[in-house]
Amino acid sequence: MDAKNLNWTTGQAIQDFYDRHDFGEDGGINEKYAWIKFGFISIPIPNAESRRNNVYLHDVSHIVTGHDTTWKGESAVSAWEIASGGWKNLYIPWLLTLWAMGLGVLFYPTSVLKSFRQGLTMQNALACGLSKQEIYKLSIIELRQFLSDKPKSSKNPYLWMLISFITFLTPFLIGLFIILTLLKLF
Repeated sequence: MDAKNLNWTTGQAIQDFYDRHDFGEDGGINEKYAWIKFGFISIPIPNAESRRNNVYLHDVSHIVTGHDTTWKGESAVSAWEIASGGWKNLYIPWLLTLWAMGLGVLFYPTSVLKSFRQGLTMQNALACGLSKQEIYKLSIIELRQFLSDKPKSSKNPYLWMLISFITFLTPFLIGLFIILTLLKLF
């Protein structure tokens, strides 16, 4: 985030974020599918009501931390989100966040650890108790200050890195198991 933009409201910053990344109006919450990009390949995921109602919380995390939407940035934001309060009882975001952090543990461990430690001293948009409208009215500086007003958490970063790494590997191990099982049948 450029220093000149820190006085923007969070709402202005979010709209700029959506425009710069071609995410569509309101981050694509009205689309039938959301797209996860893997290099030049994009995979559609259903844009479920839970995602439509909560995706802005993740996008606010990008604004607060200044991390981009590359895999390195996504894994760093995910580490920060876990350390700064997680997703409460929203299980799919927990799973996606742990998976993305696990990818970062494998490819960007220094960035993930640094971001996790930063998150230990903050709270995220879900945990802060403000409504979407209240968050969007605050300037980025005010929001960062508000979220930073939290005692340091005692979460162990290495335990969470292990949990996220296992979460990341699980689909690949299941796929390998299925392939090996099928090969034995033929």
